[in-house]
Amino acid sequence: MSQNLDSFKLAGLRAGALVDAAAQDSALVRGVMKFNLWRKVTKLRLKRLFKRATPPTEKLRILVHIRGGIGDVCMTRVFIKKLREIVPDASIVFAYDHKNIVDMVFQDGLIDDFHSNKYIPEEFDLVISGCHLLIYDFINRERIEKLAPQLLPIIEKGLDVQRCFKPFATYTPYLDGQLASITVANGGGRVTNLGWFSGLDIDQNDEALLTLNPQLSAKTLAKHNLVGKKYITIHDGINTNTDTSYGHPTRCWPKACWQEFARLFKTAFPGVQLVQLGGEKSQVFDFVDISLVGKTPPADLPYILASALLHVDGESGMVHIAHMTPTNSVVLFGPTPVAYFGYSRNTNLQAPFCGGCMNISKHWMTQCVLGYPPEKQCLASITPQQVFESVRKHLS
Repeated sequence: MSQNLDSFKLAGLRAGALVDAAAQDSALVRGVMKFNLWRKVTKLRLKRLFKRATPPTEKLRILVHIRGGIGDVCMTRVFIKKLREIVPDASIVFAYDHKNIVDMVFQDGLIDDFHSNKYIPEEFDLVISGCHLLIYDFINRERIEKLAPQLLPIIEKGLDVQRCFKPFATYTPYLDGQLASITVANGGGRVTNLGWFSGLDIDQNDEALLTLNPQLSAKTLAKHNLVGKKYITIHDGINTNTDTSYGHPTRCWPKACWQEFARLFKTAFPGVQLVQLGGEKSQVFDFVDISLVGKTPPADLPYILASALLHVDGESGMVHIAHMTPTNSVVLFGPTPVAYFGYSRNTNLQAPFCGGCMNISKHWMTQCVLGYPPEKQCLASITPQQVFESVRKHLS
């Protein structure tokens, strides 16, 4: 893996040099970057001015600040598990936009506390932030040397990789697609990146299954009328923060495809219920047995998915929630690359037509970069028959 990591670092340096060259050639880009840096420093100074720093404790204090959607938080669970193995006595605090999502992903005590995004780095001994790539934002070497010296070589290893990808951190998320290509070319994946950029030993298919409460499981299933039922779950939706005014979400299968799949499925498996999950950006299907769209708080989702025979979805956060349970998924990949986001235990169906356009444009999530309508986009080239056959293999 060290050989892969070296070539990964070289690829980052090579791509970063091109980005820097283009940026330095533009007075506008240079001005915007200087302004963004000034704004970040000013905000941090104001926070320090109006907030007292917490006195040092006998425990090492680590803050992990993750940006992105539900899936990004779910994938970080493996990272937190590995970090906890290295520093079992440390206090690990998680910062994110929504506490209810963090409570769902870490409901079994893997972290110690939740923090809002408004924090002072110096209140902690180590601050790690990011999404597709992680950055060590603050390091109190003296305290780490005293309380967890075994962590310093790991930090140095991560810093070595981070130095090779500075432009990728500066211009996130616009270079996330390029980062994905570099990662895959060097034998890694989305979860592997969490290890490469932190220095921890993490593989794409490492798992950190949730320890679910049996009483809460029974209560949740009863609430949604699922007790004693055989069912599979399906999901058609994207991050609720995504602006869908530009068009149909490119990671969502067309409704007509879902309807034909449902027909094939119910003909073959009349005794198995079709349960639809989703949030406010999901279409409500009238051809499923039970629609739970908009009816499930995040805390319910792992319990519903854990009791399902299978989950069927486009590449979305729901797939990553399912990966925290024993339930496997059939996943449809179009704009996002299967080699970067896919898990080996799932059945991953890559669109045979086009695909892989993640982050090519600002609105890639809701606009096909080639201008195709939803029924002719890459994801639509995965047929209902293909998806049904994959589901049938699982249920057989």
